[in-house]
Amino acid sequence: MATIRNNRISTTLKDTTIVDVPELSLGAVYSDRDLQSVASESGSASTRAVREHRKISRAEGCFITKRPAFYLEKAYWVNAVRKNAALRLQIELFLQNLDIVRQDFTLDAPSNLSPMDRNLHYTLDKLGFFAITCPRATLKSLISLVERENLKWQDRAVRGASYSRDFDFTQPPLIDATYEIVLLYPHHFLQKGSSLTVFTEDGGKLSGKMYYVSPDGALREGPEDDKLRLPAFSSNRARKPEAVLNPFLVVVNAEIAFRRFKRQPQTLCAEYTELIDLTIDLADKIYFKPIIDKANMIRDKHFLAQALSQAAEGDVDMEGTVGELGTGEAMDKYGTVTQRGVKRSRMGIVVKKPGPDASHDEVVDYNRYLMSGCDYDDDDDDDDENDDDDDDDEEEAGNNGGLDAGKNACAVDAFKKVQQWQVTDHHCRR
Repeated sequence: MATIRNNRISTTLKDTTIVDVPELSLGAVYSDRDLQSVASESGSASTRAVREHRKISRAEGCFITKRPAFYLEKAYWVNAVRKNAALRLQIELFLQNLDIVRQDFTLDAPSNLSPMDRNLHYTLDKLGFFAITCPRATLKSLISLVERENLKWQDRAVRGASYSRDFDFTQPPLIDATYEIVLLYPHHFLQKGSSLTVFTEDGGKLSGKMYYVSPDGALREGPEDDKLRLPAFSSNRARKPEAVLNPFLVVVNAEIAFRRFKRQPQTLCAEYTELIDLTIDLADKIYFKPIIDKANMIRDKHFLAQALSQAAEGDVDMEGTVGELGTGEAMDKYGTVTQRGVKRSRMGIVVKKPGPDASHDEVVDYNRYLMSGCDYDDDDDDDDENDDDDDDDEEEAGNNGGLDAGKNACAVDAFKKVQQWQVTDHHCRR
C-alpha cells in the first residue's frame, strides 16, 4: 500500500533476509532488522540454521532450465487434493503399499520435490500446457522392472506367500532416470514464436540454448521439424541417494495430465504420442490390481474408522460434506460439486469415493484424484516462496489448511500407528 511521507510517495516493501549460498559463492543480504544482529553469534547461528534446514540446496537450479535463482518454487510431483493432514498420511500410506516409495516417505520428502521456475511451475501445475515424463528408453526399462516384480508377486501369491515389490532406489533405472518435456498445448505454452532457454554448465558457467515450437508441436532447437528435439535431462545436481527424485512419482503426475489431455486430444508429434502411451502403460502396471486390492483391505482393516469418524464428526468443515478422513467431496449444502473443488484437482473433476462393489478402475481413479492436488490454490494468498520457513515441513503437514491441531490429532495419530505397523510388516515379509 502506498502513502505520502515528506511530500514523497512511499510504499511498504517486504524486508527479507536472503541467506547465503556457499555453493554459488553468494553472500547473505540482510534485512534492516537482521542487520543489527548479524555480528552477534546468535544472529549468525540463526542464519546458518535456516540455510541448513533446507532439504534441497538453493544451488540446485530449475528442474527444467537448470538455471539457479532465488525465485524458484518447490514443485510437488504428488500432492494431496485437500489441505488435510490425515489425507496426506493416507496418500503416503497408499504409495508405500504400492512399494513405489521408501517406507519412510512423506509428501515433503526431497524425492517428491523439484525446484522450478515460477512461470514453468504454474504452467505445468495449474494450466497443464505441458507435462514431464521419462524418455522412451527409461520408460521401457521401468516397465520391464515393474512387470518382473508383478510376476514375482503373482508367483508368491499362488504359493500362498506374501511379497512386496522390491524396487532398489539406489540402482538403475531408478537412481539415474532422466526426463523429457511433452508439450500438450505447444502454442499456448510458447506464444508468438517465443522460446524456452535451457542451460548447460561448462566450467562453472552456464550456457543457454533456445528451443522453439516446431510445426509438428515439438520443442526443438529451431522452428523447423528437422531440428533436434530438446534432449532428455537429469534431475539436477547430485543429491544423497535417499533424496534423488523418484521417477515413479513423476510418472504418476504425468499420467494424470495425459489422461486429462486424452479427454480433449489434439494432434501431437509421433515422439510425444509414444511417450504418452508408454507412460500410461507404466502407470497401469504400477496400479497392479492385486496390490490395489490388498492396499484397500489394509486400509479398511487397520485405519481405525471409528476413531477417525469421531475426530472428524462436527469438528472439521471441509467446504461441505465431510467424508472419509475429513476429505470433503467439495460439495455445497445441496450436494452439488463446487467449482472450487474441481479447481483443486489437476484432473479437472471431482471423483467421489467408490462403493464396496466398485471396479478396479474406479478405485484407481479415486486414488488418482486424491493425489492430483494442485500446488497452486486460487484461494491462497500470493505467498513469497523465498521465505525460508516454507521448508518447515513438519509444521506445514500438521497445520495445513488452517485446521486446529487438536481436531485432527486423533486421525493423525491413528494413521501414524498404521504407518508404524506397515513398516514393521513390510520388513517381516521381506
